[in-house]
Amino acid sequence: MARQSRKIRKRISPKSPVETQPEKPGSDIFLIIILLITAVVLAFGWSTFDDYNKSMYLLLMTSLVLTYTRRHSKLSETAMIWVERASYACIGLAAALFFIILYHQFT
Repeated sequence: MARQSRKIRKRISPKSPVETQPEKPGSDIFLIIILLITAVVLAFGWSTFDDYNKSMYLLLMTSLVLTYTRRHSKLSETAMIWVERASYACIGLAAALFFIILYHQFT
């Protein structure tokens, strides 16, 4: 009788959810290094860059920060989609500005 009641209790009681280990904050060390290198280049070159270069580096920094935010924050599904789209838009605009800069320098 005791065995039967234990079996019934096991089936009725909800199983405890399996805890997944959260991702370490330092797992994106490469992304952080690239972000810092971009910030240093922007800081040291601010006085020598023209407006195109400044805006390109600012868009690149914005894209990297949004990528880091998307990976490490707990956002809703819709907010995650908007952050991802904004990141793609910033990197696309930075690439477009890069090609505009190349065009102006070599033509």
